Amino acid sequence: MFNSSKTLAEQNLYHNLIEHVNLLGFIIALIGICLNFLSYHTANHFKQRNSSITLIKCLAVWDAIAIFQDGIINLGGSYFNYNFADVNSYICKLFFWHGWGSTLAAIYHMTALSVDRALAIVAPIWFKQYSKPQLAYKISTLLVVFSYIIVIFNLYLFDIVDGQCRFAYHPEFVFWYITIIFFVIMSSLPILVIFTTNVLFVYKVRNLEKTNEAERRLTMMLIASSIAFLILIGSYMLLEFIIFAIIPTSMEEVTYIEFWEKSAELFAIINSSVNFIFYFISGPMFRNAFFSLLKSLL
Repeated sequence: MFNSSKTLAEQNLYHNLIEHVNLLGFIIALIGICLNFLSYHTANHFKQRNSSITLIKCLAVWDAIAIFQDGIINLGGSYFNYNFADVNSYICKLFFWHGWGSTLAAIYHMTALSVDRALAIVAPIWFKQYSKPQLAYKISTLLVVFSYIIVIFNLYLFDIVDGQCRFAYHPEFVFWYITIIFFVIMSSLPILVIFTTNVLFVYKVRNLEKTNEAERRLTMMLIASSIAFLILIGSYMLLEFIIFAIIPTSMEEVTYIEFWEKSAELFAIINSSVNFIFYFISGPMFRNAFFSLLKSLL
């Protein structure tokens, strides 16, 4: 009897925590969409016109798309007791396919932006010659197509289970999905690339005389947001990896896993919402462009 009461109390605690996470995710997503809107339009007021500025705009778009689904529709829908993905099997599959696709697209846009900045420092002459907005838009399109193809397995792995849209356990796919697609392509590869480029940034920007001032400022602006990315997306991926490795055998475990699923989504939402803040704090060029945007509106 004591154990049953304890279990019930733990379940109630986790249900309350889930509600708080849902509400917090919904509020942060609303703020994040507004901040990404500002990031996009601030980038339009940069005096420079190169691939980095274009990728900042594309990143803002895909961050907003990702947090709209994760924060507004998913967490917000759960908080207001309307789970859009639970309507039927087809919507469930498309919901998770689009959700993971947009999240991966945002992750790879940050990765592309880091590589772009690395090229600006390592090969400045080549960068000035080939760093064009048109090329950045083509790269962005390829990243989006690649992201949605990579997570196409979600159309098979997610379904309505006990009236809820959730991961439907398929032993024949789980190992390959977790190890290759999720662990390698979705997490390890972009994190490794961004970590490596940031080490390069820190090493190179000390030699200020070798780096164009405008490029140095853009790079410093990216370092802050990249560090936040490594912490938040690293936490998100770790939680998701643990969740996939657990097969629930009781209602208590389902509630426990749901809490950590929501917490993982919250990390991803925060990551996609804070770039404007780091741009503004660490980037004088971004602040000047933002004030230029404000003047144009007044």
